Parts: sequence; structure tokens; C-alpha cells
Amino acid sequence: MGVMDIGELIRELRAAHGWSQGRLADEINTVHGTTLTREYIARWERGKVTPRGFYLAALSSVLDVPLGVLEDPMMRCEFLTDVAGTAIAPVIASDLLARGFAARLAGGPSTEAWEAKLAAYGTEYMSLGADDIQRRVAGELVVIQQQLDQPRLWSAAAPLMTLYAKTLPGSDGAAAVRWYRMAATATDQSADPGTRVWVRGRAAIALGYERALLGIADVLADQALALTDRPSLGLLNAIHVKAHGAMLKTCGSVSGWHAEGVPSRMIL
Repeated sequence: MGVMDIGELIRELRAAHGWSQGRLADEINTVHGTTLTREYIARWERGKVTPRGFYLAALSSVLDVPLGVLEDPMMRCEFLTDVAGTAIAPVIASDLLARGFAARLAGGPSTEAWEAKLAAYGTEYMSLGADDIQRRVAGELVVIQQQLDQPRLWSAAAPLMTLYAKTLPGSDGAAAVRWYRMAATATDQSADPGTRVWVRGRAAIALGYERALLGIADVLADQALALTDRPSLGLLNAIHVKAHGAMLKTCGSVSGWHAEGVPSRMIL
């Protein structure tokens, strides 16, 4: 049986709850009257600081894990192995279901609130890990699904779907493609030209530069270019994908390689 660092366990338990580092700090502060910050949680998880005594008890209560597991390195791996599949996952599923029904009953966030959420994700994406983003966006998608009888909210749902696709592992290309295609279809429901171009351009560049199916990326880029010639980030992404594809074809014809055989280090 292996030994797990306390920082690794904190990270795994936090992720299982679908919480960001900031959310974990807030939960501890609310329950125990402390003033922890996201940065301090990050130091725990990186092993820069080891929580002891009071903070171990606080983590035990907030993360719903026995204190002995936090205190005993030998128990940590066993706890995650035995409990994660039977206790943590159903809790997350239950939370998502509750969010969806609550949103339907209460009406959900306003359009303005959704737009603010999208802006926040735009600034937080580089500072939060893919797992954090994925769990948070999954929750948002469950909620916004309940509000799509309001046409304007398709303009928020489609970018969220695009962001969710971006968090899927590169090895699971089929799942990412499915989500990008759904996002493109969803954005057509919005009748918002800017969002329609952005979603297709973002999807195209993600697929084209992450060793996924370049042919699908090319189709999405063509769709974006056909929608408008007005300068925008989405249109720029589409143009980059077309240039990237042309470069790969040129390399393939000059060297005798197939485009798919070009090493990733040559992709600019």
C-alpha cells in the first residue's frame, strides 16, 4: 500500500467535491472563522506548507473525511481507493441533479449573471486547473439547461459547452469533437453572429492544435469564415487554423510525409 502526501490528498478530495482552491478556503473560513486564501490552499497542495492540528480538524469537517485519514499517511491511499468510487462520485452526481431542479424551480441566474460568469471564466481559465474548470462548468451546464427556453441564453450556453470541451483530455478526442459540434449547433440557436463565429473559431483552433482531427477543425473554420468577414478573435482563430492546415499540407508535399505525421514540435 502506497503513501500519499497530505497535499495530494487535499487536492483529490477538493476536486472530488468539485471545488476550486478558493471555494475550499471559503468553506473553511465560513465554518471556522479563519481567513485562509486560495494561495494558502495552493501551498498546502504543493507541499510548501503542511496543515496541522486546528487546520487538519477543519479540513476533516469541511471535506467530510475522518481526521485519522488526514493524520496517517498510510491510510490516505486506501481511503481514496475504497471510498472515491462509492461515496464521493454519488455526492457529486446528487449535487448536479439538485442544481438542475433548483434552477428550474427558481428560474436560474439572469442573462446578465450568465454573461458575468462567462467573463469570469475567461480570466480564470489560465489560473485554474482543467479539473477545477471541468467540474465547475459541468455544474453551470446542468443549471443553464433548465433556462434554454430563453433564446438569449443560448449565447451563454454555447461558450460554456466550448469551454467544457476544452477541458476534456486530449486522448479523448471523440468526446471533445462531440461537444464542439454540439456547441456550434447550440450557438446557432442564439442568432448572435459574434458568438456563432467565436464558438466555431475556438473549437477549430483547439482541435487543430491539439493533435485532434484537423479535418473537423477545417470544417469549423470554414463555417466561421462563411458567417462574417468582420474582424474578431473567433475569425482570427479560424484564419490561423486554415493557415496551420495549409502549412501541414505544404510540409507533407515537400517532405513526402502525410500531414498527420508532422511532429508536434513543428506546429507553430
